Amino acid sequence: MPETDVSPEAQRSELESGARQPKNPTAEYYIRAVGNAIDILELVSSTSEPLSLAEITDRVGQSKSSVFRILCTLEGKGLLERRPGDLFALAPSGSSFKSNQALARIKRVAQPHMRDLNREFRETISLAFLLENHIEAVTVIDSPQRIRVFNVEGGIIPPHASSVGKCIVAHQPETTREFLLAAYGLHRFTPLTIVDAAALDEELRHVREHGFAVDREESALGGICFGAPIFTSPGEVGAAISLSLPKDRAGDEQRVIASVRRAAQAISNDLQRPPVSPVADSAK
Repeated sequence: MPETDVSPEAQRSELESGARQPKNPTAEYYIRAVGNAIDILELVSSTSEPLSLAEITDRVGQSKSSVFRILCTLEGKGLLERRPGDLFALAPSGSSFKSNQALARIKRVAQPHMRDLNREFRETISLAFLLENHIEAVTVIDSPQRIRVFNVEGGIIPPHASSVGKCIVAHQPETTREFLLAAYGLHRFTPLTIVDAAALDEELRHVREHGFAVDREESALGGICFGAPIFTSPGEVGAAISLSLPKDRAGDEQRVIASVRRAAQAISNDLQRPPVSPVADSAK
């Protein structure tokens, strides 16, 4: 094993390779009108059904006239579209906002839990996020040890040969799962990579039933990764977290799996709590 890293290929292993801020010190510069507009955009983007003016007004707690002006402005900018019956929905051009907002929030929520895992085990911790047509490593906290498995932020994750990839694709609808696997391809990285479709289906079924996934040298020899799914909303897995380490340090695997699952559950719980605005946060 090399002195510094399992191998350059290990970055695939996962190899695994709003905006609410905790106690915002600059809340005095908060522009309420902008914050209100973002609150409304976040609300509309969080639901699959169009919302009426009355529903939006009730949920955001602002005056109806103010909400109406904001809705018209967002519609004029192409971020919202008006549907029959004066209902408002996210416009196709606003989909990037939805994805970016969700990504920013999950990175913020996951950071403290990732740091806790990194301090406990001194191994590499990765956060992966499902984008439109691929899974990407979006946050990585490296192991402080000289011999380590590492990942690269921005790297595309193999959905069939990484623990976070398996966690995410296992919980997608069948059509989405097939699309993600076909888009990446069942490439063989090591002799242990699962490239047989039937065997992979069985592996993904196991992931769904047990709530975690393992990459045992499937994307790079010498590295093992343990991952767990993150429910970004009830019943929907849009991310996953993993702990990656050299196989010689695997030790008590059940302890590692339990800790990774607890971190994923804590992140899921935090994500499903209503966001708090910086102004409300600073008033506490």
